[in-house]
Amino acid sequence: MTMRYIRTTSSLAIAIGSLVCAAPAFAQETTAEQAEAEASDNSLGEIVVTAQRREQRADDVGVTINVLTGSDLKAAGTQSIVDLAAITPNVQIKNVLANSIVNVSIRGIGLNDYAANNNPAAGMYVDNVYLVSPAMLSFGLFDVDRVEILKGPQGDLYGRNTTAGAVNIISRKPSYTTDVQIEAGYGSYDRWHLDGAVGGALTSTLTARFALQTIQQESGPQTNYVTGNRIGKVDRTNGRLQLQWEPSDSFDLLLNAHKGYDHSDVTLYKADNVLTTEEDVFASQPRVSGAGIDPYMELESSGLSLTANWSISPQVTLTSISAYEHFTRLHVEDTDGTSLSYLDATYDNKIDQYSQELRLAYDGEGLDLIGGAFYSHDTVTTHDLFFAPDLLPLLGLAGLDTIGNTYRQRTDAYAAFMHAEWTFAPKLTLIGGLRYTEEKKIFDQATTLLCTAGACSNLFAPVRNDYSTSNVSGKIGLNYQAGDRTLVYASVSRGFKSGGFQGQLTFDPTVLQPFGDEKLTAYELGIKTRLFPNFQLNAAVFDYEYRNAQIYGPLFDSPLGVLYGIANVGNARVMGVEADVRWRPTDGLDVRFGAGIIDTEVTKSVVAGVTKGSVLPNSPRLTLNGLVKYEWSVSDRAVADITVSGNYQSGVRFDIVRSPAEAVEGGYFLGNAEIGLSFDEQWRASIWVKNIFDRLYRTQALNTSIGWTSQYGPPRTAGFNIAYSF
Repeated sequence: MTMRYIRTTSSLAIAIGSLVCAAPAFAQETTAEQAEAEASDNSLGEIVVTAQRREQRADDVGVTINVLTGSDLKAAGTQSIVDLAAITPNVQIKNVLANSIVNVSIRGIGLNDYAANNNPAAGMYVDNVYLVSPAMLSFGLFDVDRVEILKGPQGDLYGRNTTAGAVNIISRKPSYTTDVQIEAGYGSYDRWHLDGAVGGALTSTLTARFALQTIQQESGPQTNYVTGNRIGKVDRTNGRLQLQWEPSDSFDLLLNAHKGYDHSDVTLYKADNVLTTEEDVFASQPRVSGAGIDPYMELESSGLSLTANWSISPQVTLTSISAYEHFTRLHVEDTDGTSLSYLDATYDNKIDQYSQELRLAYDGEGLDLIGGAFYSHDTVTTHDLFFAPDLLPLLGLAGLDTIGNTYRQRTDAYAAFMHAEWTFAPKLTLIGGLRYTEEKKIFDQATTLLCTAGACSNLFAPVRNDYSTSNVSGKIGLNYQAGDRTLVYASVSRGFKSGGFQGQLTFDPTVLQPFGDEKLTAYELGIKTRLFPNFQLNAAVFDYEYRNAQIYGPLFDSPLGVLYGIANVGNARVMGVEADVRWRPTDGLDVRFGAGIIDTEVTKSVVAGVTKGSVLPNSPRLTLNGLVKYEWSVSDRAVADITVSGNYQSGVRFDIVRSPAEAVEGGYFLGNAEIGLSFDEQWRASIWVKNIFDRLYRTQALNTSIGWTSQYGPPRTAGFNIAYSF
């Protein structure tokens, strides 16, 4: 840990401590002023969240949480979960494998794996349903009410695989008010989109909401020098129907049915191929690469959930959430980045998951309790093939043209949990939570395939391995309500991420033995304060103890060179601070700013290639994000607005195994802007531009059997939107 980091962290921690000490006096001084100004035009409104499985003001939740409303997402030009990182400090979200596998890292904790069978370290929940695979996270965001990003291990109410935190995406729900929203837009590369939603009452007890999004793009920023085609076509459509039945004041049912597909191009890899010089002529053109065929993907998803709420009494509510998700993925790419067939991959996955959660909540005078049980079952089947007739003879495997791997993984998870908040003094609330989890995985039908002209044989007999684990996780914390709008909180929490099996190609069946659980203990101190009616400050300082960390990287040797996989590499330490500010200095002007500083270090390594003292992957030391929006009246019927936003991250390491210099990307800043004009509070037209300065930056680097490959973020793009609502 550098002295500079220690000084910076200490200064920010002292600042937070000073706010904590000053909070009681400040709260008393501003109570009258806040009461007078709450209704003013430039005061900040309330944000209600369900981060703790019940409705609360975000200011009253003793958890570090970033809340992004639907309007926040639109203002920042957010279209997918990958875009969320640009507006949230200490969060990294990126595509790991081309553009169909997503990794979420929060405060340096994440899993860089591209296999479909391993769960993310940050739990991803869409309308209260946990998604088990990173392959299921490449969806678009549409008709969203808000996104809640909870930071740190969530070991009681969420529990399973949340060492990094949890991301809740909550859709807009049906209501009795008729609501119609339509937006169409056109942009760079002949990209157009249509978003629409309609909702309202069907009967006196039944409401509905239907939302649809389609995005179509004819070309893209990349060129395949082999075929001459532009790469970047997008063909993605998603729909959601919700029906809410409220036969009485004490009971309601919400049915959520959704379906979507993504038949888009797979992004090209920019390769530095060590086996040929074919691509060298294009070395200075990062968006020109090669592929024997234009790569593509076919993703299909559908799901159904039923949520029931029954108010047994004014204080007691029973909630049931039943859900089923089905997902298939066919991903075809040319990993070697040339016309030659060194490494042309096809990933074929199928995922089915079912989950059931029951919760009983008690809301009493000074005591809130939530207890429940959870069960889930999921099955992941994989059949991956790597067409490599030009590579295999060079490795002494003449006569073969394809290698591959196949497996099936079945997981059963059970949990029981309890969360309690006891206000034992007028301003003090004690928080405690426990969760007991059992998980069993069966990994079978696992083997490596050797193929010639479509005829395949097993390299070794199919392997079956079992993995079972149990864990007690939880949290203890203390909230101090220094004033109506000032909360100071401290907590110690523990989360775990279950072990499992690596789902990548291997030539050694012993590698298919399970890796173990990882555990994370977090110590955190934070403050949330409405310093003025128009100024909100949230800040936190944290210290993590990270045990048996699961790290993905080039850990295994093989005839094809180094192969990627997962292992428990040892222990690590994470320390940091973060803060976010929202300020409305005058009517029509909104200012938001966020900053995060983290320092990560491997404190103990038990595998060759991971050096003690290494930083964790995807953990830039400094992240900054900001947004300024100004709105003014043009006439009695028209209002104009302009939004400028941007984000900065310092240098980042994509891979720490063997500490490759090629896996380091320097710091960069990205800027965006939008100008809009609204009429009669129903119509809005806008023009926008993203990555204004056309910054070139890498989002991923992988070491493969043919050398290093890189992926780049999108260049400058621009377009216009027209929206209508009533």
